[in-house]
Amino acid sequence: MIFKNFYRLIFSLGLILFLLGNVFALNAHTYHTSLTRIDYKTKENLVEISIQLFTHDFVPALERRAKKPIDLEKTPEIDKIILDFVNANFVLKDKTDRAKKLVFVGKEIQVDTVFVYVETDSDEDLENFSLRNTLFFDAYAEQTNRVVARYSDKKADLIFKAGDEFKKIQSAKTEK
Repeated sequence: MIFKNFYRLIFSLGLILFLLGNVFALNAHTYHTSLTRIDYKTKENLVEISIQLFTHDFVPALERRAKKPIDLEKTPEIDKIILDFVNANFVLKDKTDRAKKLVFVGKEIQVDTVFVYVETDSDEDLENFSLRNTLFFDAYAEQTNRVVARYSDKKADLIFKAGDEFKKIQSAKTEK
């Protein structure tokens, strides 16, 4: 009887330690990523960009940049703060190496995700444009930024990691 209770106690303590370890591991949050979709609209001569960001990464980054607390729904001039952050970390250059001016279109706030929408004009598709995407690189060494660009029935995938600079947008193959 004593051994049976002893083993139950050891099993219970082990289970508690295991569960606590998993809770702390979840709070560590070692995965940092963003996903961007770029679409070139031929008829409109327009490049539409949507950037999906995790709120728990995005808000602290905005707060560091603005040097004040940020509420995505209540902070005055939040759209300007967001656009300044995007412009500092997301640069699209045309084939002549000129940076395109991004215009803030809006944002969509979900529970743990924020979509930021920007656009720029262009009279040519994205082939051989170049892009730099350093979102959150200053905060997270393991940050990865994935970009999917669609234009003229083509698709290009880019992955940015800390240390990456400008990359050319070039299609791998024609989509059907």
